[in-house]
Amino acid sequence: MNYKSIGYAVVVAATAAMFVIGSAVPSEAAKKKKAAAAPAPTPVVCFGVQKPVCAEKGGMKFTYANACYAAKDGAKAAKDGACKPSKAMKGGKKKAKKAAKK
Repeated sequence: MNYKSIGYAVVVAATAAMFVIGSAVPSEAAKKKKAAAAPAPTPVVCFGVQKPVCAEKGGMKFTYANACYAAKDGAKAAKDGACKPSKAMKGGKKKAKKAAKK
């Protein structure tokens, strides 16, 4: 074999590899079309009405100023009124009071 035929084989193999790689990646036009078709998120505006709600987010309960702020934060199952303190919070206060008396 001479160098000319080896060079030709390398060029053909590189061209074929570039074609395969180029055809596997989605085109820029397809990405732009998909982005244009997606609706823009509508902004949520909450007003300062103070009506506390207790809502759950990520397995934890939080008190929000109103249901709008809870929904904006992605919390679910809002109930009227502030959340009750957990038992751990109550127990910590009792221990502190006992320690202060001694």
